[in-house]
Amino acid sequence: MANIRIQTTQNIELEYQLAGVGDRLVAYFIDLVIYAAYIFSVLGILDLVDGSGSGMWLYVVLVLPVFCYQLLCEVFLNGQSLGKKAKNIKVISLDGNQPTLGQYLIRWIMRIVDDMMGSGVVAILTISLSGKAQRVGDMLAGTTVVRTKPSTRFQDTIFSASEESYEPIFSLITNLSDKDITLIREVVNRARKHPGNSDAILWKAYERTRKILGEEGPSSPIDFLEAVLRDYSHVTGKDQDRQ
Repeated sequence: MANIRIQTTQNIELEYQLAGVGDRLVAYFIDLVIYAAYIFSVLGILDLVDGSGSGMWLYVVLVLPVFCYQLLCEVFLNGQSLGKKAKNIKVISLDGNQPTLGQYLIRWIMRIVDDMMGSGVVAILTISLSGKAQRVGDMLAGTTVVRTKPSTRFQDTIFSASEESYEPIFSLITNLSDKDITLIREVVNRARKHPGNSDAILWKAYERTRKILGEEGPSSPIDFLEAVLRDYSHVTGKDQDRQ
């Protein structure tokens, strides 16, 4: 499976595994099953409604979510429809950030070209032939679809629940945002899985984080960043590695 490297706005390069045509097709068919189940439920409700004009309005109201399903799911489920969630894939922006509403809208509108023209042949061809596994909607929106990592097991986390006696190292730890911590976690996890291949990324994350905190800590970049994650977890009560 091909990978893609993305330069984040923090000038840190992250690598993701692209979702292939197979994964995206399976996710699409799972969503189709959800469509069908919903529509059958709607028809059952309509059978209980008399033949007056209110039945047509009810039909429009109940069926409308089917047309907006992909857009609503991706906006509110962090780039995933239920099918994508089942296949552990998601939409990301090529700048490393979560896609904006505008990007999701472009992807949704362009489904007219990608999915409906040629019964999805256009989408399959562009995903297969483009270097970043993009359909037309992705190309215009500046997005792609990648595999998500499975939830980290508790025993694999770099910190466990903080004890009451734990003393944070960094007094300015709250200067970091959830987004900063998520990026640091990804860098640390990658460095732990591929030691020796992530030194440049570690140093960039280390230097940027130390500059934000303005404080000294462990001299080793990975030890420093792990200490940051422990402190943030303790101070905010958020175990980022288990979300």
